[in-house]
Amino acid sequence: MVKRFVVGELLTNCYVYADKKTNKAMIIDPAKRDSSIDFLIDAKGLDVVLIVDTHCHFDHVGGNGYFKEKYGAPLAVGYYDVNCLSRAHLEAKIFGMEVEQSPEPDILLNDGDTLSVGFSKFKVIHTPGHTQGSICLYEPTEKILFSGDTLFFESVGRWDLPGGDCRALMGSIKKLFELPDDVFVYPGHGEPTQIGHEKMYNPFVKKKPLYLLKVQRFKIAEAVGISTCQHHPHQPSFYPLSPFLLDRL
Repeated sequence: MVKRFVVGELLTNCYVYADKKTNKAMIIDPAKRDSSIDFLIDAKGLDVVLIVDTHCHFDHVGGNGYFKEKYGAPLAVGYYDVNCLSRAHLEAKIFGMEVEQSPEPDILLNDGDTLSVGFSKFKVIHTPGHTQGSICLYEPTEKILFSGDTLFFESVGRWDLPGGDCRALMGSIKKLFELPDDVFVYPGHGEPTQIGHEKMYNPFVKKKPLYLLKVQRFKIAEAVGISTCQHHPHQPSFYPLSPFLLDRL
């Protein structure tokens, strides 16, 4: 079972995954405390055994302390994001937001690690680019991927924040595109997608540079092909705007 909750000012997707056979559950990217998440867990009688941050940004970790204390589950984060996690509440202030300071993680995740939630086995995929320690979680039996802010529906994560790297992000996307086409992707913002769909239609990962991209619903007129990792000539800090930010232009 996968249940999505859109939480916080930046509309972060917080997920509750539960193994149907055992009712063991995992909370992914708890942006902030939210009573609807508690209601689901109580109503379904779920046993939360793990809390995982796909990366260290404040809009994904503000509920770490609350859920860790409430359910007594260990907190896991990518190995290379541990220092960033300790500063997340301070970085939120730069954007005029307040989030609770995260507790220290109990588990540091590396590429190839396995996380067990009941009978389900999630493979940890290290996907740097959005942050140094960004991770994705892949369950091959159910063919689901929690992609954090690495891969979105027809978009990718920004790389202009501290720890971001364009070429590393492209390498991470290439790694994800090795997964089967029918894998469902649950991103950190926006709607779910599939690997096959992104291979076909994601404008930021086409082999040829895309110099003019008309996307009316995202309110932008043009973009530079990400394959060259170049900046937009009229915006030195150009990055591929993710859906949750595009709506705010």
